[in-house]
Amino acid sequence: MKPVLLAAGLFFFIAAQSQKNQPKLEAYVAPGFFFETISRDSLIPAHQQAHSRLGNVISYAVQLALPLENQQWSVKGGVGFSQRHYSITKYTLDDFFVSLFPFGSQRRDSFNLRHVRFTNNYFQVPVSFSYTVTKPEHNFHLAFGLNLRSDFLTQSKADIIFDSVYKVPTSADIIYAKTIYTDKASKFVFTVEPYMEGSFSVDKNLGFFFQFRPFSFYSDGLDKRLTTRTVEVFSFTFGAFYSLK
Repeated sequence: MKPVLLAAGLFFFIAAQSQKNQPKLEAYVAPGFFFETISRDSLIPAHQQAHSRLGNVISYAVQLALPLENQQWSVKGGVGFSQRHYSITKYTLDDFFVSLFPFGSQRRDSFNLRHVRFTNNYFQVPVSFSYTVTKPEHNFHLAFGLNLRSDFLTQSKADIIFDSVYKVPTSADIIYAKTIYTDKASKFVFTVEPYMEGSFSVDKNLGFFFQFRPFSFYSDGLDKRLTTRTVEVFSFTFGAFYSLK
């Protein structure tokens, strides 16, 4: 709850200060990749437990950017939407080779599901601070900052494929499996991430910016039961800004 109150307080601060300084309205899209560490729960195939899965994320947001009095420090706040995908798969490339060359070993088990693909949608509240290291009179600006992002879950979906060797599902089986696999999705995820930002103007009011975020720190995994840790390995932001004064 504290991160939410902090984000709200900073947002109102930005709105109040925008009457005195030169604010910019920014819109951006941010694709990225992350590793999700799977738990040892019974809902996970036995030889996939405690492994990491690669997922992808994309975020869209609009925010107000406000330079502070010395024009080098800036604070930003806004709202957005993000979507994350990751999967749990029963069979891997190792299983394919084992099936060809078993050597007395058989890794297949009676786990009923072949594949589960998760899609989590979030309402996002991004807040950030940055320090510009280039001179104000330059057209290209380089800044370093810190994002504080609050993500509120709006929907969690699971696309499920049963392993027909062990179970041919009924409609009730499919509904039950989708429910149990999305029941413990984390309702709130707080993220802290350092970034490097470059921006430049193309005319008096309009310009573009980009951010590179090499890593992120998450308050929790994306699911209370199925995952234990989330590590973002690469994220990049493309955006445009419009000066309001």
